[in-house]
Amino acid sequence: MTTNRRAVLAGAAVLALIGCARPGEREAEKAIHKLLPEYLGPAKNYSVRVKGKSLGAISRGRLREVHIAGTDVQLTDELTVRELTVDADEVAVDLKSRSLRGVSQALISARIDEARLDAMARKRRPKLLDLKLRLTGQQVEVTVRPEVFGYPTVPITVLGTLAVRGGGRSLDFSPDRGRLTIVPIPESLLDFVADRLNPVVDLSALTVPIQVERADVSGGALTLSGTIPPDRLARWLPRVR
Repeated sequence: MTTNRRAVLAGAAVLALIGCARPGEREAEKAIHKLLPEYLGPAKNYSVRVKGKSLGAISRGRLREVHIAGTDVQLTDELTVRELTVDADEVAVDLKSRSLRGVSQALISARIDEARLDAMARKRRPKLLDLKLRLTGQQVEVTVRPEVFGYPTVPITVLGTLAVRGGGRSLDFSPDRGRLTIVPIPESLLDFVADRLNPVVDLSALTVPIQVERADVSGGALTLSGTIPPDRLARWLPRVR
């Protein structure tokens, strides 16, 4: 047998194995897709892409890589993100019971647009008069009408950033500077805004134990980046199986 013929046959064998693996991967994708509303939350749309080590491993629910993309995902009653992506390694799924058994590592990114962040803040803090959140450049701009001795004053605008707190389970507004026409805002008013607004984003009610590590503002949206720590996942899975 010539070298070229052996190469052709080897290539054909590889393609045949890949062809056998894809049906198994598609079945795993369907199984994971059905789990997502329970594990992450309802969404307008989810898509799942799976890569397996081998057909045998896939048939046992052992997956090498899983990529999940969701749009308009409702993570909690008050938090819906425009885009959500999850990239997980070494995922174990029980294909019969359609339940998640384990994940070695999972990276998560969630994008929240300005309108939803503003609506969520006003819903959470209905007593803050004229509250308005805007995302400008890389900062968060908060406008509010403080009360002094129970009486509303004039609106003030405060610029700041969102800082990760509580082990990655909440985001607090950290004032940077403020303006009241051309008069600097006293520190006491900056503290007033922060104390009554925080936490801006509360992730403690999330179904899945996501730990946020970064919060970046750009392009009129807030992007949260984080992980699902294996130790948190191990404690969480028995409660949802």
